Amino acid sequence: MHAILIALTLAASGPKFIDDDYGKALKQAKAQKKLLFVDAWAPWCHTCVAMKEQVFTRPAFEAFEKDVVFASIDTEKTKADAFLKKFPIEVWPTLLFIDPVKETVVLKWLGSADEVQMQALLEAARGGPGALRDADDALGAGNAGVAAEKYKAALDAGEVKTRTVLSMLSAMTLAKQSEACARTAQEQLPLFTNAQERVAAITWGLGCAIEMPEGKQKGAILDALVREGTKALPLEGVLPDDTSGLFEMLVAEREAAKDEAATQKLAAQWLTFLDAQATKAATPAARAVFDPHRVSAALASKQAEKLVEPLLLSEKDFPKDYNPPARLAVIYRELGRFDDGLAAIERALGKCKEGPRKLRLFDTKASLQDKKGDAAGRKKTLEAAVKYAKKLPKSQVSEKRIAALEAQLTTVSPSP
Repeated sequence: MHAILIALTLAASGPKFIDDDYGKALKQAKAQKKLLFVDAWAPWCHTCVAMKEQVFTRPAFEAFEKDVVFASIDTEKTKADAFLKKFPIEVWPTLLFIDPVKETVVLKWLGSADEVQMQALLEAARGGPGALRDADDALGAGNAGVAAEKYKAALDAGEVKTRTVLSMLSAMTLAKQSEACARTAQEQLPLFTNAQERVAAITWGLGCAIEMPEGKQKGAILDALVREGTKALPLEGVLPDDTSGLFEMLVAEREAAKDEAATQKLAAQWLTFLDAQATKAATPAARAVFDPHRVSAALASKQAEKLVEPLLLSEKDFPKDYNPPARLAVIYRELGRFDDGLAAIERALGKCKEGPRKLRLFDTKASLQDKKGDAAGRKKTLEAAVKYAKKLPKSQVSEKRIAALEAQLTTVSPSP
């Protein structure tokens, strides 16, 4: 989402964020003897933008300013390198509570949070020693496997809280403990009476269950979570982006089962839900929050043509944002309109000045050239991608990602 528009929105209501200046925010938190809250986000991340447009703008968040200094770090910017070296980010958004004196993470939260959850997180971040604090410290330090064990210990010790379980599920997901994560979500689901948290627990569990090895255990757990997820879709009091995330996971489960008819039917329901949310949006920025998921739903439901006009509208409303034309290029590729797709991705590349997301744009361009049979053009694009990737800070691109791009280059057939 266009950064200027976001800044204007945040200025209208909600707390005041210090944007892209970790040093300044840290200094202010120290001086005021407050915790430092950091929203680590990215412009392409739908949940990140939804938080900025639909959650952090709520007046209720202003009350937290008495306890925390709010900071926002766009992880796509080169200036984020120093922050990312200290606090590597694997999931977007990641919300961090940092002790400004020790400069350590006292609590890490993955994904969205409304004001009620924020209050619980703040209380946990200010909490004293104990099994749960040990678990939070481990997750904050990036030790997901250790954190998962410590969250289980906290749960066994009587810390039977929804926040404990959600943190444990996120730690298990990062540690790739898929079976334990899925089973925990299923077993602990009765604890979740709050709709927002229930949807989150089911979504974490479904993601893990899909990753489980095939077998009877996977089938039973997955079937149970799918049933609960389907029942949770119409729940009220859930952030629309989180309901959409649950739709996404249920569609992914049908895709993994190779049930094309069910996938298309469910994806069509997902698209209908998103279209309704976009129609109700009060501003163009609030409407565009739903663009990425609308693209996914349109592709999965075989209704790609429905997103052409909405994305053209978003590109018109946000002429400096690379996301609308980048998404439009994907839609055009699906429709077989390769020249239109190439024109759109060129516009996106021209607007994307920095950050690892630019590699995804190069991927889209290369795939369009491949569809057209333009081997020479695809080779040039991949060469440009490799060159660009090697210039990125190491905190923003892995050697594995660079190697994958170089491997793609070897698959380009020479022109006849």
